[in-house]
Amino acid sequence: METIGLIEALRLAGEISKLPDGTFTIAFYPYNRRKGIAWNTLRTVSGCRVRKQLPQDKFWIDSDNYFLFSDERGDPKTCYRVLIRYMGFPQDNFKLRKVIW
Repeated sequence: METIGLIEALRLAGEISKLPDGTFTIAFYPYNRRKGIAWNTLRTVSGCRVRKQLPQDKFWIDSDNYFLFSDERGDPKTCYRVLIRYMGFPQDNFKLRKVIW
């Protein structure tokens, strides 16, 4: 399986999101902040675009720990960067690459 560094993956996602039809795919472990636990099954979301922080986004820790994106419907989503496992980009036909730290 191909790999990509986290910083490079996030940079590439940001650049792709600037294009009119630019989207990416992300797979991560969801985290429940109220319970303080991460799920043990990956969630894969396609048609994503990087987004800016919204006024209603409230973070208990430094916002740099989060990755902010919107799904294919434009709904705002957030995940912890450390829980991102795979990302896919259009130049590879959205084939998921393992994200390494």
